[in-house]
Amino acid sequence: MTIPFTVKKEKSKVPLFWKFTIGMVVVVALFGSINVALVHRIIFSSLEDELQQRSIFISQVISQRAINYMLFDDVVAMNVLLDEVKAADETIEYILICDQDCLIRAHTFDGPVPSGLYDVHERQMSSEVLSAHVRFKDREQLIRDISIPLLDGSIGFVRVGITEENIAHTLDQATETLFGMIIVLIGISLVGTFIFSYLVTSPVKDISNIAESLDMQSIREKNVMFASRYPTKVGKVMQILPGDEIDILVSKFNEMVFRLQQAYDELAGAQKKLIHSEKLASIGTLAAGVAHEVNNPLAGIMNCISRMKKNPENHLENQKYLEMMEEATAKVEWVIKNLLNFARQPASEKSTIDIKQALNKSISLSSHRLEKISIKINLETPAEETFVYGSQNHLEQVFLNLILNSIDAIAEKQQQPQGEKGKISITVSRLSDLSSILMEFKDNGIGIPGENLDKVIDPFFTTKSVGKGTGLGLSVSLNIINDHGGELEIFSEHKKGTTINIILPLAQENESRQS
Repeated sequence: MTIPFTVKKEKSKVPLFWKFTIGMVVVVALFGSINVALVHRIIFSSLEDELQQRSIFISQVISQRAINYMLFDDVVAMNVLLDEVKAADETIEYILICDQDCLIRAHTFDGPVPSGLYDVHERQMSSEVLSAHVRFKDREQLIRDISIPLLDGSIGFVRVGITEENIAHTLDQATETLFGMIIVLIGISLVGTFIFSYLVTSPVKDISNIAESLDMQSIREKNVMFASRYPTKVGKVMQILPGDEIDILVSKFNEMVFRLQQAYDELAGAQKKLIHSEKLASIGTLAAGVAHEVNNPLAGIMNCISRMKKNPENHLENQKYLEMMEEATAKVEWVIKNLLNFARQPASEKSTIDIKQALNKSISLSSHRLEKISIKINLETPAEETFVYGSQNHLEQVFLNLILNSIDAIAEKQQQPQGEKGKISITVSRLSDLSSILMEFKDNGIGIPGENLDKVIDPFFTTKSVGKGTGLGLSVSLNIINDHGGELEIFSEHKKGTTINIILPLAQENESRQS
C-alpha cells in the first residue's frame, strides 16, 4: 500500500562554507566597525583635551610676559613676543592680544587680521577660558581658538589659534591601522572557516553519499560503506584531537548501517524460512496426488511380480513384465525427484531459466488435483525464447501457489448450485518493449470479494477454512516476484473469477553469460 505524502518544493541550497564565511565576515566587519568608531571617538576626545591643555598653557605663558607690555602699551614688544612664541611651535596658526574692548593690539599675521576673527568670542571681563573652532575661507583646515583673560580680563585677552591637522592625521593613521587589522582578521577567518567547514562538511558529505547509494541491492550484496570522521589526507593527524558531536554522528550512522545490514540478514533468513514453510504447505496439499502418482506404478509392479511368480519359466512374458516394471519404477523416480527438488531449500544464486519449463513443471506437480475435480488447464506460450534471470525453484513455487489457489477457488465455486466446469488458462507473451514478459493466470473460480482484494497479499490473511490455507501464498509470491525485479497485479470479481498478472524482465545477454 502506497502512503500518500506531500511533495514540498526543494529549498535553494547554500554550501556550509559560504554560510560560515558570510557569518564570519559580517561578525568581524561589524565588530571592527564598532571598534573603529569607539577608538576614533576616544582618540579624538583625548587629542582634543590635549590640544586644549596645550593651548591654555601657551596662552598662560604669553599672558604672564605680555601683562607689562599691555600696561605700558608697548605694541612692538608684544609683536616680538608673539612672533617668538609662534616660531617655537609650528602648530600655532596665529596669536592675538586684545584689550578689554576686544580690539586687537598685536598679532602674528603678516598682513591685516582676517575679519572673521573679530567675532569669534563675545567676551566680557571675567577669568573664563573660552574655546571655539575657526575655519578660514581659503583653507579647509580646522583651527582651535583659545581665549585666556589677562588679569581677569581687566587689561585684555590673549587668543591662540592652533591647527587640528595633527588630530586629523593621527585619527587617519589609527583608522587605517584598524581597517588593516580588520582585513587581516577577515583573511585569517576565511582560512579558519575553510578548514573548519572542510572538517565539518567532509563527514556530512560522506554520510550523505553513503545514504544516497544505500539500497537493497548493496545491502543484499553486503557492499555497504561506512562513514569516516576525517578525510584520508588529514585523518592520521586529526585523530589526536578529542572527539565532538560530529564524531558521535559518524559513529551512530555507522552503527545504524551495521544494524541495517544485520536486520536485513535476519529478515532474509526469516523470509527463506517463510518461503520454505509455504512450500511445505503446498507439498501437503499435493500429498494425495503424489500418493496416487506413486501407488498406481507400485500396484502395476506388484501385479507384474505376482504374474512372474506364477510362471517363472515363461521367459518371454517375464521379459515384458520386467520392461513394464522398469517403466513404472522410472515414473515413480520421476515423481519423487520432482517433489524432492521442489521441497529442497534452494540456493541463493540465480541463473538464466526458461519460464516455459518452470510452468510445465508446476502444472505437472498439480496434475492430480486438476484431474480430481475435472479442471481443464490451458497453457499458451510464444514461439520466441522466454528466458529470465532468477531462481527456478522460487519461481516454480510462485506458479504452483497460483495454480493451487485457482484450483481451490474453482472447487469452492463447484460446491454451489449450477457450478460450471473449472478452467484455468495461463498465457505467456512478450511485452511491446521486448524487455519483459507477461504471464497471465486466469481462472473462473469463486473470485475475491471487493473488500478483501487489498488484503489478500497481507501475511496470514486467508478466506479458506481452517486447515486449508496458511495465508502466506500470495504474500510470499509477491516478495519473490519483487526480488526478481518484477510486478504482480491482482484483478478479481466475486463469483466470476480471478486474473493475476506477473511481469518479469527478460534475461540480458550479460546475465546469460554469467549463468
